[in-house]
Amino acid sequence: MGCINIYTMKYNGLSSSLSVKKRRLNIDSSSRCNLSCPGCGRTKWINAGLTADITDMNMDHFCALMRPENNVGCLTYNLSLSDPIYSGVFIEQLEYVNTLANRPQIQISTNGSGRNEKWWLKLSSLLNPIRVRGESDRVEFAIDGLQDTNHLYRRNSNWDSIMLGVRTLRSNWPGPMIWRYVIFEHNYHQVTQAQTLAKQLGFDRFRPVVGDGRTPKEMLLRSKTWEEIANDLSEMQI
Repeated sequence: MGCINIYTMKYNGLSSSLSVKKRRLNIDSSSRCNLSCPGCGRTKWINAGLTADITDMNMDHFCALMRPENNVGCLTYNLSLSDPIYSGVFIEQLEYVNTLANRPQIQISTNGSGRNEKWWLKLSSLLNPIRVRGESDRVEFAIDGLQDTNHLYRRNSNWDSIMLGVRTLRSNWPGPMIWRYVIFEHNYHQVTQAQTLAKQLGFDRFRPVVGDGRTPKEMLLRSKTWEEIANDLSEMQI
């Protein structure tokens, strides 16, 4: 069985060839995820008989990324190959970022499943709701359906746990929250219901998108076009 190690390389700083203007970094703070989404590269590796090291980003490497000369203006945790809320150093990273004189904007994307109320309260205390240089932190929940359908793609997710996270964060942090909803054949009929629920839960924006090339063929939207779905929806903007 092969093994992929993504966090053992020595860090030598950002490439000097990159722009010196404000940078946006998209990172995985660990290789941890409790979900098994069929379109995820991580799931495909496992199905191919490969394994990935289950580990967290070295904090020394993270601190090096955040050096003032790197001029990081936005730090994005965006469900690349892991979910940031499962990382063992995610909270520690945010605590460190909050000590910086030129703190970057934080953008988080998560399914939101698997953490308790205490954890969400801690996260809410670390996020900045105030616009800095025109931007505030933001949290996106990737929820693809309602209670009976979200788990069909977001496999191993728990609806009640997700709702706990959404409600706890909304009640304790006034910053922008987004519901991103990937439209599949099995959930397209619930998009308007989900938008209504998003409003009830206090989301600032409901963002439906059609599944891309990572979508398993049997889940691809067939019964309705994006234009037809868009016509059924009213706009929610931050």
